[in-house]
Amino acid sequence: MAKEITKKEDRRVTYTKNAIKDALLDALRHKPFEKLSISAVCADAQITRTTFYTHYENLNQVLDELICEAFEMAAESASAVHLSFPERMVYLTRFNTAEELREHNGDLPTCQRIADTPKYRVLFQDGTISDYIQNKLFLMLKPTVVPELAEYCLVSPQEAEAMFHYFLSGSYALNSALGWIKDDRWFSMRLHVIHLEAAGLEAIRQRNLKTGTRS
Repeated sequence: MAKEITKKEDRRVTYTKNAIKDALLDALRHKPFEKLSISAVCADAQITRTTFYTHYENLNQVLDELICEAFEMAAESASAVHLSFPERMVYLTRFNTAEELREHNGDLPTCQRIADTPKYRVLFQDGTISDYIQNKLFLMLKPTVVPELAEYCLVSPQEAEAMFHYFLSGSYALNSALGWIKDDRWFSMRLHVIHLEAAGLEAIRQRNLKTGTRS
């Protein structure tokens, strides 16, 4: 009996939190995040403010969960190609046309597929939270990507971190300029950037291999 009650409570919690998150996503289609209020989200979710505060302290916590969900969904849709971040960038240069790249969308880094699901795309189209989301993604990816860049390019962790900041901010800016819509133009531009970034990574790697020292 106790287990059945717990399951019912868990389902209610999940239902309520999903209602709150869906209400926030819906609200973002009409107003930027900085203009939203807890009261408005509660009204859309058909819950009281008391119920909201049972699950979240503020709207930023709801936003954080949505970003994590979008990231996890993108990670789950990745192809079976297991490569480090820099190795993946070099690998992607084998594609010479936008159509080829589109066919291998699952090979792109997770941060390039995070807005593929229409449900979450509105998060990334809100310019008022771009810096917040970029920082969130950086912290999520840093433990993996920074060591990979340091090892591949033979640079210090500090230099690898700066390089990753460059990759992420530049990529985010380009995606924002293109509205996070993956049409022919997006894949064409992304292909150019892939070749540019891969060439830079390889140049740094070869220079440091030749000198036998870290830059």
